[in-house]
Amino acid sequence: MILEVIALIIASLVFLVGLILAALGLPGTFVILAGAILYNLITWSWTLSLEILFILFALALLAELIEFIFGLLGAKIFKMSGWTTFGFIAGLIIGAIIGVPIPIIGSVIGMLIGGFLGAFIVSYIEKQNFKKSLKAGFGAFVTGIGSIMIKLALAVIMIVIFFFALFY
Repeated sequence: MILEVIALIIASLVFLVGLILAALGLPGTFVILAGAILYNLITWSWTLSLEILFILFALALLAELIEFIFGLLGAKIFKMSGWTTFGFIAGLIIGAIIGVPIPIIGSVIGMLIGGFLGAFIVSYIEKQNFKKSLKAGFGAFVTGIGSIMIKLALAVIMIVIFFFALFY
């Protein structure tokens, strides 16, 4: 019984890390999958069946695929370069770090503003055109935030599936 509680605490901490990584546009869904596998390893059981683990793997893969497709579509629709996308991701991370001192929503607001500014600034450096850079910044913002929201939703679904499989 104590082993299951310890495994649950460790898996929950890994899930939290996975959610944070997913919110930053990183492969947090695979971290969540690793947490589920870790639970089985710690408890020395197959409490989570191979079918459940496969479903979690499929959802993690789907999240990454959706993020990739969103990125391609956004780049095509808003005529963004790879550097603009890099600027968006760097802006997300820097904005999240700067927003930390503001309780609860500071990191989220920082990510939103930072992602837009990162894409806009890099695009402006490349194109020297304010209007096109504004469009690229907006495009990176919309597609980046959209893909992150979908990835976060899938990450939460994965965690719900884990707990549902564990307790039912």
